[in-house]
Amino acid sequence: MKFLQYHVSVSRDTETGQVVAEIPTLQIADYGKDLAESLNHLEEMLRCHLECLRAEGKPIPEECEQF
Repeated sequence: MKFLQYHVSVSRDTETGQVVAEIPTLQIADYGKDLAESLNHLEEMLRCHLECLRAEGKPIPEECEQF
């Protein structure tokens, strides 16, 4: 089994105060009231995204070495 690692970018939305977590390589993002919640949401989104790519026979993008 191959393990993939992705860079996660975290910021705070200045209008709502929510924490936004994103994986730029996969172009997915989610938010939560705090860091833990936003990362939990992002982890679930990541699972679903990768499952969909596999089901459609599409390649799983690998992280670029440079950010």
